[in-house]
Amino acid sequence: MKPEITHLVCDCDGVLLDSESIALRVLHEHLLPLLENPADGDKLHHAIASRLGMFTELLLDELDVEFSFGLNAAQYAAINTAVGIACGDEVQLVPGIADALQKIDLPKAVASNSSTDRIIKGLQRCDLLALFDGHIHSAHDVGRPKPAPHVYLAAAAGYGVAPQHCVAVDDSVTGVRAASSAGMRVLGFTGVAHDRHGMRQKLLDAGAELVFDDMQELPVLIAALLPGRAA
Repeated sequence: MKPEITHLVCDCDGVLLDSESIALRVLHEHLLPLLENPADGDKLHHAIASRLGMFTELLLDELDVEFSFGLNAAQYAAINTAVGIACGDEVQLVPGIADALQKIDLPKAVASNSSTDRIIKGLQRCDLLALFDGHIHSAHDVGRPKPAPHVYLAAAAGYGVAPQHCVAVDDSVTGVRAASSAGMRVLGFTGVAHDRHGMRQKLLDAGAELVFDDMQELPVLIAALLPGRAA
């Protein structure tokens, strides 16, 4: 018998806040002029999209190697700042998430690779902070980003529960791997993904129990995991 699910842990960007499309646009705008071959623009776009959910610095590290940008410290800082500002100023709710969360009667936490400041500002802007206040966990604070499980383990510890009693919702391969490694049951979300079809299989391969693309489905999916319902 699987452990009883008592808590919900959500990733932030791409699950609660539709900010990853903003980050994708800003990163592409800053890196495109640095390409040796401008015809590689589509390749760059895909390379960024496939890495969303990572620390921005680590994402830039990988892109720097793949495309031989030769980024310096000032460029890292400028791009990171531009992404943070744009996401803070433009971020919107993932469609349907506010209503879905209201229908789920479980204690809720956030586990994200974003900084605590960026998470809080985004949730405040979108009127979700009260649902998670006091239970916001950033990989910047625990010292190990996803796909390491640390930020998800911190979310469970914040409530004093074993991770096996938590269900996580994440939209990235790194996030699904992190939650799965932490021992949580994991639902993958592709509703705001750049490539929904391709991401669906990637999330399943990473350890998601199932994948959905409409937040209106989430309350029913969570209810099915609770005592007295089919698991």
